[in-house]
Amino acid sequence: VRHGMNYFDTGWVYHHGQGEVFFGKVLKKYPRASFMLADKMPTWLVHSLAEAKRFFEEQLKRCQVEYFDNYLLHSIGKFGEFQAVYEKMGVLDYLKEEKARGRIRHLGFSFHSEVPTMEYLLEKYTWDFALIMLNCLEWDEESEHRQSGYRAGTLYRMLTAKKLPVFVMEPLSGGRVATLNGKAKKVLETDRPGKSLASWGLRFVASLPNVQVILSGMNKLDQVVDNVRTLASDFTPMTRPERETYGRALAEFHKYPTIPCTGCRYCMPCPYGVLIPETFAWYNAFAGEGLLPADSGPNDSQALRRKFLVSYNNAIPPPARANHCIGCRKCLVACPQWTFRIPAEMEKIEKFVAQVRTQYEAKKPEKATC
Repeated sequence: VRHGMNYFDTGWVYHHGQGEVFFGKVLKKYPRASFMLADKMPTWLVHSLAEAKRFFEEQLKRCQVEYFDNYLLHSIGKFGEFQAVYEKMGVLDYLKEEKARGRIRHLGFSFHSEVPTMEYLLEKYTWDFALIMLNCLEWDEESEHRQSGYRAGTLYRMLTAKKLPVFVMEPLSGGRVATLNGKAKKVLETDRPGKSLASWGLRFVASLPNVQVILSGMNKLDQVVDNVRTLASDFTPMTRPERETYGRALAEFHKYPTIPCTGCRYCMPCPYGVLIPETFAWYNAFAGEGLLPADSGPNDSQALRRKFLVSYNNAIPPPARANHCIGCRKCLVACPQWTFRIPAEMEKIEKFVAQVRTQYEAKKPEKATC
């Protein structure tokens, strides 16, 4: 707050329902007009208009405020779900009524869907802002014309063309941008010694015209300090040469594909005990550095296979491993990244670990017998 940060974002399910309660207690010490508070209608939990009204009233009580500066339709992903909740149940009309009453100052939505859904939202309704996932890993240039996948650049350009303020979530892709592989790190550290990888990712997003708010998850105080310094104390827009340097670093990163898990933990707990984010983080630690064991080439190494298998045994307890995933798809309902197929990735990891174990056993030297 002393450094000028005045925008706080929460939601019904954040921190197991305690995020709103926390802000209600902490922000009471500041004049209401000195900060902006954003909250969200939990789309996937709404089964009736009466329920939506109950959520909204309870959120005001939890946050101890009389109005929300910004209020969002949370996690617009499946088009059918938007229609069922906000159109057929009348929840969107209700939120517009609350805006007319002054209990919502600005109405927007957080977006996790495809381009056609965004086109529908922009053509049919009037909004005050939109919150999208935008980072260097999911960015697409105007000339790319991707046929599938989350197209952050395209969505950004659509909103900007409509002169709709762009708010950003996942500017560091759940921390992936802050933990690039060794070769990518070297490119950036050579260009700007002493600057964190996170600061590069934040500056990439913050330098885009029409990006007005950036929301970044932080787990430690030093991350808070670094982010505040990057965006408040020492912010400078990314120059063209810096963007070219960043492009070279990202090219090194993309040479070794990783699983696009942001570690948000919306998928947890798994009903079958699988440690989903931990499993993906363990796998990415090897994949991101190009250290996955192989049948041939530089990674055809018994030492690497052993390191890989020992690491798996130590990182993930047996009852929580990928082989316990039965593909129930409960995690897919909760995962905000519509392009991310958790059961499919779990199956790939299970098969790969089994393959590495088979290779290791087959290539072990036979014990001498007397």
